[in-house]
Amino acid sequence: MNLPLAGLKDERSKIKVKDTILGGKEIIIIGGPCAVESKEQMRSAAKAVQEAGGKILRGGIYKPRTSPYNFQGLGEEGIAYLADAAEEYGLLSVTEVMDEQGLEAVKERIDIVQIGARNMQNFQLLKKLGTVKKPVILKRGLSATIEEWLYAAEYILAGGNKQVILCERGIRTFETSTRNTLDLSAVSLAKKLSHLPVIVDPSHAAGRIDLIPSLAKAAIAVGADGLLVEMHPNPAEAMCDGAQSLTPAQFRELLKELQVIGHGVNRELYLPLEDTGIEPLRKRINLIDRDIVQLLADRMKLVRRIGKHKNPEHIRDGKREAEILQKLESWATEVNCPAELLQQIYPLIFDCSIRLQLKGKRSREAEYVI
Repeated sequence: MNLPLAGLKDERSKIKVKDTILGGKEIIIIGGPCAVESKEQMRSAAKAVQEAGGKILRGGIYKPRTSPYNFQGLGEEGIAYLADAAEEYGLLSVTEVMDEQGLEAVKERIDIVQIGARNMQNFQLLKKLGTVKKPVILKRGLSATIEEWLYAAEYILAGGNKQVILCERGIRTFETSTRNTLDLSAVSLAKKLSHLPVIVDPSHAAGRIDLIPSLAKAAIAVGADGLLVEMHPNPAEAMCDGAQSLTPAQFRELLKELQVIGHGVNRELYLPLEDTGIEPLRKRINLIDRDIVQLLADRMKLVRRIGKHKNPEHIRDGKREAEILQKLESWATEVNCPAELLQQIYPLIFDCSIRLQLKGKRSREAEYVI
């Protein structure tokens, strides 16, 4: 696959929207109903997303439905319902657009624009998106190859908009037990072939709520940067996709389970702390402190091994230390950690590392003399 230069980059892209970064260490969860139905529904959905730990509220304003007789969305009336609810609960907002007219209608109030599977190769719309300063979630088409998906992203990138997020949502196969077949290999391959963040929509892949948790966990395990999950305050009354929409309680429980999976692949999912009193919080701090001590021990083991390869006259590498601090400050910004804390701690870590390496050198020299 020979992609143009627009899709090639040495480092992975991190797309920052206000205080949220897609493509960083944090797993970003997008939640909300398939369609915006009312002001009250969106306020309830936003509250549920925020309380569970989601960062972005989704809701369809224009709905491209297979049947012309199904609910087609509220149109422009729904923009305020989605945007107001997201703003009230401190969330970002995302909705799908199908044409340039819809893009013009939403771009002032909606934070992220979504291109659905049916519009993945709407090239005129993709070209237009290349000219706007708005992040774009580009869903893979129903029968699109990975190459076609990445070339669709190229239309946006080549137009000057570098804020593209790829979304795997399942492809059409011969299987009828699920709505679509989730292609998790596409997540790994898309991240290998491009620098763009990749998220997964397990809801449209499964088409049924009992499979969503398993697919969501698998997506995080293979490296997805986030998830787009359908959640409705009352799925039984949803005007579309109720059968694949989690309840707020199911959504909240899923995020707790995903946090464990995230830790296993060195990713973070920051959930709201439950204020259940001082002792439970102290127990959590104790667990974190234990992890910190273990990580420091692992770091010092590596430091000793590196010391074996260093010239005794050049044990200290000031340039390397400066590079580490610079990276740490960047990571600290991503996870909202005070940079001054790292600036105080890491010089001590560097000093300890040097002492261990010097001690190792002297021990080996003594053995050689003997």
